[in-house]
Amino acid sequence: MHLLALPFAILATAPLLLGVHAHRLFPSDIRCPTGFHNSFVHNSYTYIAPLHKFTEITGSFFNLTWYGADINSTTGADNVVGATRSATTAGGTFHETLTAFTSHPGDVFQYTYHGKPVSFGGVHYSGCTETLRFESICGGQATYIDVLSHLCSDDKLSAYDGWYRAHLFAFEGLAAELEARVFEGDCPTSDVEEETDCEEEEV
Repeated sequence: MHLLALPFAILATAPLLLGVHAHRLFPSDIRCPTGFHNSFVHNSYTYIAPLHKFTEITGSFFNLTWYGADINSTTGADNVVGATRSATTAGGTFHETLTAFTSHPGDVFQYTYHGKPVSFGGVHYSGCTETLRFESICGGQATYIDVLSHLCSDDKLSAYDGWYRAHLFAFEGLAAELEARVFEGDCPTSDVEEETDCEEEEV
């Protein structure tokens, strides 16, 4: 399977794996009007830092400083479905509504939001939906981050490039702030375990 097809395969098989209907997993699915095109941006990052370090910064729907945006106004209760936020970046102002929220402290933190029509960098969007998922792995020593964006735009290539860069900037910056190293494929080993292994080898 081609790597670019993987996100779509996951979307297609999720209902079978979890025994639920797809619309329950992605309640903010959007349909593109004439002149706009569907596209997806899927990025994942893994860092050696516990989940709570990330959620202490990203855990509020009403805070987007870490994502490079300043909140102008909000309505509703923070992290409660139906809450809205208006925010501004260097590219302009956007408006989003929280459509799904899940939090299991120490395990997983996930939310989905839907954006109203907006224009950024010469690209026009009739709507967008984004799901952010932070999951604890390696016994709490590392965190897996998954970002899935569904876009309706009049320029798919430029839209993909813009959102990919925005994700990279936000999450690399977040990791740098936390001094979290990139996860290289093996769960971190504690110093005690390393010393024990060395002693066993010497014997």
